[in-house]
Amino acid sequence: MYKRSEELFKQACAVIPGGVNSPVRACRNVDCQPLFIRSGKGSHVVDVDGNEFIDFVLSWGPMILGHADEAVTRAIADAASRGTSYGAPCPDEVALAELVIEAMPSLEMVRMVNSGTEATMSALRLARGVTGRSKLLKFVGCYHGHADAFLAAAGSGLATFSIPGTPGVPASVVKDTLLAPYNDLEAARAVFEREGSDIACVIVEPVAANMGLVLPKPGFLEGLRELTAKHGAL
Repeated sequence: MYKRSEELFKQACAVIPGGVNSPVRACRNVDCQPLFIRSGKGSHVVDVDGNEFIDFVLSWGPMILGHADEAVTRAIADAASRGTSYGAPCPDEVALAELVIEAMPSLEMVRMVNSGTEATMSALRLARGVTGRSKLLKFVGCYHGHADAFLAAAGSGLATFSIPGTPGVPASVVKDTLLAPYNDLEAARAVFEREGSDIACVIVEPVAANMGLVLPKPGFLEGLRELTAKHGAL
């Protein structure tokens, strides 16, 4: 049923580390080899063996309008016909920023970056610059990109130690990353009581999606906001 995908994966492993260009695509958490997709239309994708699937992955987020949406493909073709990449500002990025701010009035300004990892790296750097502090509180199981500061797992006890959760990330890099269990406001409060004067910011998935779909308990996010306000963190 998946013979061609299996062949392509073996072929990919010879030229791409791990056979994939992003670890999540390796499908190790669901104990299978990755499927190689040939095409997609609307809410469905078709793999190289001709199997058709309902797409719940949505390219990990951005494919909210479905695959090959006609309005989207027309806009892409129109933009590409005027030039593919300039390395300089263009009017469309200003218009896009204005649209985002209009849709989300709580945003005052927007900067476009190439990936979610760059976005979280920039946010952390900004928080450290504004507060003059170095430490970050994140929650076990939440994903915030591929930057070293976010690739940490809990050590012995609740956020007592920060140890790298990925080979190649030195312990010294994540020494300023503090951890607490998601949805455990008391654990977060304990971290702030111990380290609050050094914490620049808290980063959290409002709905944890990297460890399943875990909704925040009532009051959890509001409690985090109160903690950051009390201790002068972002």
